[in-house]
Amino acid sequence: MDRVRLLAFLGITIFVHGPLSPFLPTAYEATLLYYARLYPGWLLAVVGTAGATLSEAVNYRVINWVAALPALSATKQRPAVRWSVNAFLKAPFWTTAFVIFTPLPDSVVRVLAPLSRYPLWKFLSATAVGRLPRFLLIAGVGWLVHVPPALLLGGSVGLSLLIVGRAGIVRALGWLRRYRVAHRRPTPAVVSLVGKD
Repeated sequence: MDRVRLLAFLGITIFVHGPLSPFLPTAYEATLLYYARLYPGWLLAVVGTAGATLSEAVNYRVINWVAALPALSATKQRPAVRWSVNAFLKAPFWTTAFVIFTPLPDSVVRVLAPLSRYPLWKFLSATAVGRLPRFLLIAGVGWLVHVPPALLLGGSVGLSLLIVGRAGIVRALGWLRRYRVAHRRPTPAVVSLVGKD
């Protein structure tokens, strides 16, 4: 039973750190806090780091493939993208490790690493360096503070819905603004009566 639960934890790790990770912002932390009651923190950190690193290898390949599509190749030439890639390449390893360790969105380095042609093995090493202490820290908190599973699940689902809902509202407002600009009625010309008898 312990092995099955640990295997389930590995499966959740791989799934949550995959392409859907932007839509599941706190799902893994909640899972890690729950599992911290069942297993030692160091074991969860090692298994979690291995699973997350495997997911990042897949993400790297997928993003690399998507970035090579002809429809998106022009995007790489935009000034903001070139500036971001150049800034990332000044310290790619430590930038990746820092972003992965902190609560900052890791989608940034996940996209910049393939765009900058940063070697996959270095990116995965930096990811592991950032993830291991982060997971160890979260598991330690889970061992010290027993949060009820219902609260973990509710908080994780609520935050995910808030983030996804906010993104949807922002898109809807942008679409509405563009629609209004495109369908704005021209104002009638005002005839000046000044100087007329």
